[in-house]
Amino acid sequence: MASDVTTTQPQSWVDTPPNNPPIRKASANLITHMSWLDKLSNPLQRGISQLFGQPGQFPYKIKDALNGVWLGHTLHPVLVSIPLGAWTATMLLDLAWLSEEDEGTARNADRTMWLGLAGAGASAVTGATNWVDTDGPEQRTGMLHALLNGSVAIMNLSSTLMRLGGLRRPAIALSTGAYLVTLYSAYLGGELSLSSGVGVNHVAWEGGSDDFVAVMDEKDLQPGKLTRVDVAGIPAVLIKDGGSIYAIAATCSHLGGPLDEGKYEDGVVYCPWHGSGFHMCDGSVANSPAVYAQPTFAIRTRNGKIELRRLEHA
Repeated sequence: MASDVTTTQPQSWVDTPPNNPPIRKASANLITHMSWLDKLSNPLQRGISQLFGQPGQFPYKIKDALNGVWLGHTLHPVLVSIPLGAWTATMLLDLAWLSEEDEGTARNADRTMWLGLAGAGASAVTGATNWVDTDGPEQRTGMLHALLNGSVAIMNLSSTLMRLGGLRRPAIALSTGAYLVTLYSAYLGGELSLSSGVGVNHVAWEGGSDDFVAVMDEKDLQPGKLTRVDVAGIPAVLIKDGGSIYAIAATCSHLGGPLDEGKYEDGVVYCPWHGSGFHMCDGSVANSPAVYAQPTFAIRTRNGKIELRRLEHA
C-alpha cells in the first residue's frame, strides 16, 4: 500500500526568514520604498568625507576624536543618552505642570529642554561621523534616522520659543509629539547598531587557541606581503617587516572587512573597505572609522613553522 505521507525539500533561511515583529517589518518596507533618501545621502556622504580628508591630516584627527578612538568605544551612543534623558525629564515635568501649573516646575522643564537641544547637537555631529562610512540599507536607514532627529530638534526648538512667549500648553503638545518621533528614531538607531552591527566590535566574540598553532612554513612568508592564515578557526593576517613578524586578527573590528586584502604602510595595515588603520605591532587603532583594537597573537617559529597563539587584551 502506498504511503500518503509526502516529503518536502528543506528550505534555506533565505526562503523561510524569521517572523519579525510588526514594527521591524513596517520599518523595513518603509525604508525599502524611500529610494529618494539615496539622492540626499550620497552627496552628503561625499561632502563629509572630503571635509575630513585623509588619515594623518588634521581634519581626519577630528574624525578620529568624533568616532571615539580616544575613548576606545563609539562616542555617539554615549552622547545620545543626553537628549533622550533630558527630553524624558521635560515630558514628565510638563505632565506635573499640567496638574498644578507650578512656576518652578515650568522653569525646570525649560532647562531640560535646552539641555536636550545641546545634547542633540553633539549627538548629531558624532552620528554623522559614524554614518559617513556606511552604505546600502544602513546608509538609507541612517539618513532617515538623521532626518527624524533633525525634525525633532526643530520641533523642540519651536516648543522652547513658544514657552518663552507664554504659549506653554501648545508648546507641551508640540514637544510631546516630538518625543514620540524621538522614540521611533531611537528604535532605528538601535536597529543600526544591534541588527546591522554599525558601531559594534566585529571581533568581540572571536575565540582563539590557548596553545600555539602552526599556521604556515616560515619560508613561505614573503617580506612586506599581507598573508592570511587560519589560527584554530580564527583568521589572522601576518606581515614580515624587516626581521620581525607581526600578526593580528584579519577581520576588521569596524564592519568586518578583510585586512589581508588591504594595504600595509609604515607599520600600519589599512582596511580595504573603509580605510580603518591598525598598528600591526599591537593591534591598536591608528585611525578611524574603527575604534576597537584588533586581537593580537603571540608568535614563535619552531621547526621551520610559524606558530600563533591569541593574546588576551589588557
